[in-house]
Amino acid sequence: MPRSIPLFFTLLLLAGLTGCAVLSPSFQEPEVEIVALEPLPSSGNELRFRIRLRVFNPNNSELALSGLYYTLKLAGHKVVTGTASNLRPVPAYGQEDITVDATASLVGSLMAAADLLGRPRDAVPYELQAKLGLRRSILPALRVTKRGEITLNQYGTR
Repeated sequence: MPRSIPLFFTLLLLAGLTGCAVLSPSFQEPEVEIVALEPLPSSGNELRFRIRLRVFNPNNSELALSGLYYTLKLAGHKVVTGTASNLRPVPAYGQEDITVDATASLVGSLMAAADLLGRPRDAVPYELQAKLGLRRSILPALRVTKRGEITLNQYGTR
């Protein structure tokens, strides 16, 4: 018997035992969005923020998260990076808020500010990339990207 056949059956058995919904063809990637952002006291030259993210689970099974790593880019420049661990599971067809402390990149922030000041615009393109670690899974992590624009309001009305 070729060596690859027992390995295949071993992996198949492990996938079945984990009960991992991620391997299901009907599995949909979760969504992550920014809900709130508040400044924290700075330490040295670092700008720090508390960010509340919301994770949406569009699947019919619980999403057991082991950790989260994310980056936020504004106008193409990486501005904020953060992590979280010991996360609560996201229920099936549910959502869970995750609060994380984040550190802003001084260089990335300056580059984004210079880019925005140099070209007046009504909206700033952003990209949120999140890596979601999963418990009880043979897959290492899910990667989610959300792109859009943040509308700028110069005069406080709109």
